[in-house]
Amino acid sequence: MTLVIITIILIGYFLIATEKFTNVNKAAVAIFVGTLGWILYICYGSDFVMGQHAKDYASFLDGAPASSAAVKQYIFQNLFLKYVGRASEIVLFLLSTMTIVEILQNNGCFDFISQMLRTRSGKRMLWTLSAITFLISANLDNLTATVMMLTIMHAIVSRQRQRAIFGCAIVLSANCGGALTVIGDPTGLVLWNIGAVTATNYSLTMALPCLIAWLFPILWLQRGLPRRIETEWITMPYRGDDTNLNLWQRALMLFVGIGGLWFIPTFHNITKLSPFLGAMCVLSLLWIVNELMNRKLMNADQMIQR
Repeated sequence: MTLVIITIILIGYFLIATEKFTNVNKAAVAIFVGTLGWILYICYGSDFVMGQHAKDYASFLDGAPASSAAVKQYIFQNLFLKYVGRASEIVLFLLSTMTIVEILQNNGCFDFISQMLRTRSGKRMLWTLSAITFLISANLDNLTATVMMLTIMHAIVSRQRQRAIFGCAIVLSANCGGALTVIGDPTGLVLWNIGAVTATNYSLTMALPCLIAWLFPILWLQRGLPRRIETEWITMPYRGDDTNLNLWQRALMLFVGIGGLWFIPTFHNITKLSPFLGAMCVLSLLWIVNELMNRKLMNADQMIQR
């Protein structure tokens, strides 16, 4: 049965990798493979439990007779909840950080990025875009940073070939920046979550490799850009439902969101709780600040109308 489960997982990986050709959603494949794997594991649980967890299973029985129901109960309580719970922590952390980014972006807290990119120099825009992506990805997960920066770049750069070069730089910078911290990439988050690394030692160890992996490809990519590039500056008519915040309010929200994410390792060290709880705490605090500011703006508008 072990061979069957491994075969199913490999087929799932193949379908995920070939999503472009099969048009089968990789998320659906991953969920189905994971569910099917646990079903097969619990249906043939006696072989796995007696082979890998015999001593713990004997303690679990505590003198009670062994049965298929007892094996399934043991797998559910001691294996399923343990491993699925760890995976859920990563998912909840990523959902929290992505929601934080969405709130900040809807409130215009990242508008300064577009202002910093107001140049027609190809090299300057490339390095500015790459550096900002690198720094943002170190604070957020790299997927969120990549999507956000690609959206900003796509609205500015008009030529397809230049978009491809800037897109490569963004993806590269996001991955290198994300690998620099434990909260920037799911891999580092998993290692930190299981106690294999500490946040400080991880960043110090990865600093030089990440910088080298980022700088040299960017130096090579800039050779494919002209000195002057064509840009477009289109003002979006609608960004969300929070477009009236002034500069200091946006700065405050940015400080609460990004500063809160930086505080998560400290939160984990002090409380020993899962990092996703720290991300949830930051999300809730940012949400409260957002609601208070919007309520203040609504009251001000009502007073003006009167």
